[in-house]
Order: sequence, then structure tokens, then C-alpha cells
Amino acid sequence: MVAGVLCALALSGIAGTAYADIAPTPTDAAAAVSPSPTDTTGATPTDSSTPVPTDSTSPSGSPTPTPGPTGSHSDPAPSAPSGGARTVTPTPSVTPGSTSTSATPDPSPSLTYVPLTPGDGVGPDLGQYDEYLALSAQREAAVASVPILQARVGAAQATVSGLLGQRNAADSAIWQNKAAAEAAQGDANDVVRLLYQQGDGGLGAFGTVVTDGPNGFLLRLDNLRISRQTANGVINASLAATVNVGLAQAMEDAIDQRLVLARAGVDVAAAQVTTAQATVTSLDARLRTMEIVPPQVAIGPDGCPAVEVVSTLRDGASTIGVAALCSSAVKLAATPQAALAITWAFQHLGAAYACGGAGRLLPFRMDCSSFVSRAYHEGAGLGTSGAGWAPSTRNMVPWDGVPLDPHYAQVPTNLLRPGDLVLYDTCPQGGCPYKHVVMYLGSPDGGKTQWMIHTNSCGDVAKVETFWGFPTTGHPFLVARRVVPVGGETVLVPTRATAKIAASRAAALSSASASTAR
Repeated sequence: MVAGVLCALALSGIAGTAYADIAPTPTDAAAAVSPSPTDTTGATPTDSSTPVPTDSTSPSGSPTPTPGPTGSHSDPAPSAPSGGARTVTPTPSVTPGSTSTSATPDPSPSLTYVPLTPGDGVGPDLGQYDEYLALSAQREAAVASVPILQARVGAAQATVSGLLGQRNAADSAIWQNKAAAEAAQGDANDVVRLLYQQGDGGLGAFGTVVTDGPNGFLLRLDNLRISRQTANGVINASLAATVNVGLAQAMEDAIDQRLVLARAGVDVAAAQVTTAQATVTSLDARLRTMEIVPPQVAIGPDGCPAVEVVSTLRDGASTIGVAALCSSAVKLAATPQAALAITWAFQHLGAAYACGGAGRLLPFRMDCSSFVSRAYHEGAGLGTSGAGWAPSTRNMVPWDGVPLDPHYAQVPTNLLRPGDLVLYDTCPQGGCPYKHVVMYLGSPDGGKTQWMIHTNSCGDVAKVETFWGFPTTGHPFLVARRVVPVGGETVLVPTRATAKIAASRAAALSSASASTAR
């Protein structure tokens, strides 16, 4: 028997949302009722040490109503894949000793949304591997990187724009300094020419002493001193302007070098965006090839498979045969809807387990909770799941503060019938974000053996195994649930027409498998 039965949870962007309802927390029915049927194997799943993931944030938008496949549901079904649980207030009931079920919903259910924890089941960190989960994680990383890389492109482009502005300023400074240098050089030339004409204050001044006397000589020397000071200032200004031209040119050259690097940064960031987008496209294509890979299933007139899917009947179930197991469960089903859910579950034997919740809403990939909830929705028309969402075990037990969905009525263990759901605590020590749910199949051989159908492990598939019973240790039994209609739902009942629908559905899956097989 596969160890590490872990399941439950909620949805990621791929995984959808959960739907729950308010009801008293169930007690262990096994404590009050004699355990029948009994556990014929004594085997219970082993525990795991999967770390607790962080809860997702509240949904960003309101879900839209989603009707059942063949009828209507009075309450809107959440369809937003961003997470969240729908809560309503009706209280279901099951009358002991009767196979009929009823539920009395509140005519005006209130809606609230409870964030759910993404990812359920056994993770690859426990030594198991699921290719879809790995590729899905890669795709999510690539998708998340695109806006970051696009922001880098924007930042790089802004840097280029800023440098272009600086370069324009530097170019203007070069022009202004060149004009100032030319003007200063002209002034310097004029002063030098004047000094050359006046001499150095010696030879020309001697004649002044003779003609003008001592005062005239002193005045000439003073004028020459002033002219020389002026010349020095003009020449220094010319030199400074020439230096400023060189500095402005050097600044412009430096900016040009930075522009080369910044433009290269834009090209690199843009190429990274293109690469990331190409990665997303490539991974999308690879994931699509894995979305529908069902086995070839021949369906009989009762909706049960006529051919066994390899490795899906465990613990000796193959000696009974898939047709006998399914037909017996359908005949003894708790309700007409349970009979349809059983045939749906058998038609999906071999479906890959949605490790970490990745792909749990795909046609042939699911985890434990989406397996049973989709069996009742897609197979029997109940509002237990919908387009783009499926619940976790949180609203089936319920647990972790999520209220009970009115579709999941408690049933005593001694009244357990095929199609009923049995939930187990896969982490009794606490701290794990999952419980496990299986669909009970009853006994096709008068009580000698009892069976269940479920999915629970990365790298594994939906299969039939010996029913675990109601253990009180290990992974203890939590509660048994009978799935019932709620007010306003139009449901299917088993007929030849529904059997034909089931056969057509299986044929469509098989056809899709042939066109998408790798």
C-alpha cells in the first residue's frame, strides 16, 4: 500500500478555489458506532514531514456563478483561481438506517471568502518526483520573472534617457565654453598688441622724463602697470575657458561611454524578457502534452470500465476485476448520485496525481479532494466543484477554521455505503496542511474484502486499494461523509442515457489522449 497518504488543500493559480459550509465540527463516529465494515488489512498510511506552506492571500476578485453540467445550482460557485473558500449556512442531515438523504439549506446563504493554503499531497522533497509539478513550477517562475525583467528594461531605458539629457547639457557647455574661449582669446590678443606697442615702460618712458618731467614718467609707469594687470586677467580668462572646453568635452566622452553600457543594458534586459516569454510558451506547450493522457478505457452499458487499466487495481483487486468492482459498488451505492460518481471515478482510474496541487483541475490529473468532488460534480451534477475550482478537504471534515460544505452530510460508519467518503488525519501530530479523503467502494464478495478508490501520491495514479477502515492510531479515521444534493440543485440519476454520456466522455478522453500523447 502506498505510504505517505497526504492530501487536502487548496489551490494555486492553477489549482482553483475551495467551497465550504458552516456546520458543527464532526465527532469521531467510530467511538459511538460499531466499526462495520472493518479494516481487513490493518495497514494505514505512514506519516510525512512535508513542511507547512504559507497561506495564500485573499482573492483579488469576486467569483462568477458556475452552473452544474446538466442542471442548476441555486448558489453561485466560485470560479476565480486565486484562492478562497465559499461559506454558506445550511445544515445537512442523514437519517440513520435510510439510504435517502436530505439537506435543508438556508434560503439566503451568506458568502464569505477564506484564504486557503496552496499545494497539497506528497512533495518532491520527500524523494518523489512529478514532472508536471516540476514543469509547472518552472513555468510559474518564468511567468513571475517577466514583469521583473520588463521593469529592468524600463529602468535601463530611463537611464539611457537620463544620460541623453546629460549629454545634451554637456554638448551645450562645450559650445558655451568654446564661445567664451574665443572671446577671451580675442581680448588677450588686443591687450598683448597694446603692450607691444607701448613697450615695457623703460625705453619709451625715458623720453617722458625729458618731455613731461618726473610726474609724467610716474604716470606712464602706473598706466603700464594697470595694462599689464588687465592683460594677465584676460589671458588667464582665455586659458580657463580653454580648460573648461576640455573638461566639458571629457564629460561628454564619459557620458557617451555610459550611454553605450546603458543601451547594452536595455538590449540585455529586453533579451531576457524575450527569453522568459519564450520559456513560458515552451513550458505551456510541454504542459499541454501532459494535460490529457488517459488510458484507453472501454465503457460498458452500466458506465463501468470493461478493461482494466494496468497497475490501477492494487492489493489483489485485479483478481476480482474492474468491471465486478465497479458494478457491485454501483448496485449498492448510497444514492443515485453516488452511483454516477462511482462510475466517473472508475473511468478516471490511471489519472496522474496532482502533486502539490499542480494541475488538479485538468481532465486527467487531480489530487484526493478534487478527485472525489469532481466525481460528484462532473459525474452526478452536484455543485461540489465547478469550472475552474474544486474544494480541499478543509470543507469536508471540516478543519483549519473552514466551515462545512452542506453537500457533505455525516454518516455513521455502520451505515457506510459505496460512494460515501471517508476522511483520515494524515498528520495527527498537527502542523500539516492536509487531510486525506477516499471513496468507499464496499465489498463485492459478501464482506470478504472491502475496497476504496483514491489518489494520494506524487508520481502515482488514481487506483483501487484495500479499504483502510477506521484506525485510531497512525493516520486515524476522522469522519465519514455522504454527498447529498442541496436545495435548488438539479441532479442526474443513473439511466441508459447517462451511461451513454459516460461512455462518450471516456471515448473523448481517449481520443484526446491519442492526439496529445508524447
